This record gives sequence, structure tokens and C-alpha cells, in this order.
Amino acid sequence: MQKRSSSFTVLGLLFVIIGITLMEDNIYLKYGFLVLGIAFLSYSIFTMVKKK
Repeated sequence: MQKRSSSFTVLGLLFVIIGITLMEDNIYLKYGFLVLGIAFLSYSIFTMVKKK
């Protein structure tokens, strides 16, 4: 379970970084990546807090 949570953390950070770097591109694409990244990060944080 730890490996799954860490992979969600890595994916979340990757999507947030991609969303931040898309400055002048499509606004829906930028905020889609940001929302997806935040969702992955919040899920991984939630599972870490729930586990403890």
C-alpha cells in the first residue's frame, strides 16, 4: 500500500508541475492538469493520514 500511495504522490506532483508550466496554452488543459494533480496529492495525503 505504501508503494501505491507514493506513486500517487509522484503523479500528483508531476501533473501539478505540468499544469504550472503550461502558461500560455489552453486554459482548460492547464487547470485540468492542476485539478488532476491536486486530486492525486490529496488522495495520497488522505491515505497517509488515515493509515496513521
